[in-house]
Amino acid sequence: MRRIDRAIERLTDLQDFWMPYVDSTVTYPVDCVFTGRELDTIDWYKANFESTVSENEGLWLKNGGPTDEEWQAYIELLEKKCGMNKLLEVYQDAYNRYSGIEVEE
Repeated sequence: MRRIDRAIERLTDLQDFWMPYVDSTVTYPVDCVFTGRELDTIDWYKANFESTVSENEGLWLKNGGPTDEEWQAYIELLEKKCGMNKLLEVYQDAYNRYSGIEVEE
């Protein structure tokens, strides 16, 4: 089977088996307000994070998914080099303020 055929098969599987479970009405509110410090964090990490994710998604679609070891290395890369946890914290904090959720510190 050619690589193009495998990529089409993977995308078809994604559409048929995964997308029915995705609630497309759930999106991050566009009117969340970020602090200056949060915007600095987003500016510092987001581009590198998104390019790393896109690059790996493309490789996995083309060549097949990662092994368990490759996945763990990928997560570690996102956490240590791409600021994944810092980005998650920024978006969660902004969402909590938007939702009026009080968070104990």
